[in-house]
Amino acid sequence: MVVNSRRQLLKQIGVASTAGIAGLAGCAGSPGDADDSGGSGDSGSGNDDDSGSSGGGSSGSDIEELTVGVFAPYTGAFAPWGESVTTGSILAKQDLEEEFGISITLKEYDTETNPSTALERMKRAVTSDGIDFAHGGISSAVCTSMGSWASDNGVSYIAQGASDSITGSACAEHMFSVYQSNTMMARSAGPRMANEADSWYILYSDYVWGQTAQKVISATLEENGASVVGSDATPFPGDDYTQYINNVQNSDADAVALLIPGLDARLATEQMMNTGLHEELTLMYHQFEDLVLWGLGKDAASAVDIGPTGWANAVEGADEFKQRVVDEGDTDPFARHYMAYTSLDQQVRAAMRAGSTAGADITTELEGHQIEGPVSDIQSGTMYWRECDHQLIQPTHVVSGLDTGEMKDDPWKEWFGVDETIAGDELARACEETGCQL
Repeated sequence: MVVNSRRQLLKQIGVASTAGIAGLAGCAGSPGDADDSGGSGDSGSGNDDDSGSSGGGSSGSDIEELTVGVFAPYTGAFAPWGESVTTGSILAKQDLEEEFGISITLKEYDTETNPSTALERMKRAVTSDGIDFAHGGISSAVCTSMGSWASDNGVSYIAQGASDSITGSACAEHMFSVYQSNTMMARSAGPRMANEADSWYILYSDYVWGQTAQKVISATLEENGASVVGSDATPFPGDDYTQYINNVQNSDADAVALLIPGLDARLATEQMMNTGLHEELTLMYHQFEDLVLWGLGKDAASAVDIGPTGWANAVEGADEFKQRVVDEGDTDPFARHYMAYTSLDQQVRAAMRAGSTAGADITTELEGHQIEGPVSDIQSGTMYWRECDHQLIQPTHVVSGLDTGEMKDDPWKEWFGVDETIAGDELARACEETGCQL
């Protein structure tokens, strides 16, 4: 019988011993409420293809149950995003359990969008709660903190941040990135940005995601013949963007790029609308996600001129998946549902192909693997896990706000249209450019 999970190993040698082997100070605790332990409870259990019947390992018949750590910001600056990670994971769990006849337990952990907090909860999830592998994160800084530790301790982790740093010099042996990188999104939007306006002002959040985005957006604009006339690093999280909006107004810029995530992007947009600036300038939202503008209304949504994104509910097909999101969750379908579904789907299928949940075995199954099966019904086009940096190469979409009269609210909010879809191979950095040493 194969010892196919870290959880089984922990049962054999004990938590304290495992923590010692990993060189850790032990992490005490047990699953509970997010307020005291970071866990939100359990969701319960219940072709080079992705059927689990081919690949480098066995058919996975020895695996009967799995425990997966789902890391999301249930509180903090990205709190509205947390539910979507849960919902996407639940939908993948349902499909995988039905297909493979296994039992999957989802254990949820609140990252609070805090790298230190997220790291401590990852340690507890592995050494005390016995998860087999993990996904989630949202914030790139959070992802890197958790993913580096998990990888060092032989645990597979799929990050859902988008900073180039995740698949750059900070890459880790058993960490993968499901979200298109900053470079992929910048290169998808750059030509359109240059066509829309000659001079740009950039507002970017002053942490790793915003910093890397600012660099690649500036370079991409210049490569396409446009100029950056000014830029400001803004605090994250922030509560007042007035001074930065004034800087934009006082510049010669024809357009503004908001490299600001989450609720901060919503706040910056609201304050910009109060000045009327959204009616004067071209607006670009980096790593655009519908949820930001859903909270401000249709007039704000219609002001979005350019938004590179990993997935949107305006992408053709996948109507069944979109309806399931509506039925299961509290938020209309957007990129994070797709990212969470894909993360769990791919890790479980890799484990089934390998007949093992060891980080090294899952890594072997994912590297170079081309995705076919349910995920390819949600995101069409060529998708594969690149071996050199563990980036998921996949299409990237550029969206813009529809006219308010064209927006739909039923069966789900569809306020944005897809203007262009670009293949991932056309956008990703060359392996030698990443700085990743895998």
